[in-house]
Amino acid sequence: MRVKASTHTCIASGTCAMTSPHVFTQRDTDGVVHVLDGHPHPSLIKQVREAVANCPSQALTIEDEDNISEITIEEDDSTF
Repeated sequence: MRVKASTHTCIASGTCAMTSPHVFTQRDTDGVVHVLDGHPHPSLIKQVREAVANCPSQALTIEDEDNISEITIEEDDSTF
């Protein structure tokens, strides 16, 4: 499973950090999502999915959801 965190879409609500604090946090400067663990343990999959589902700005997206043997979380800080 691959999760993408878009810093340009994030509205700094903090929902991801509250839901999955071992994986996500917020930048000190602006409160935008920051990935703490790009390869969290599969036991955290429920928390990660909940963070994605509850993100109010849909800044977190899941790709390859069927492959749950490995979780990769990427922070997308590129400009569009």
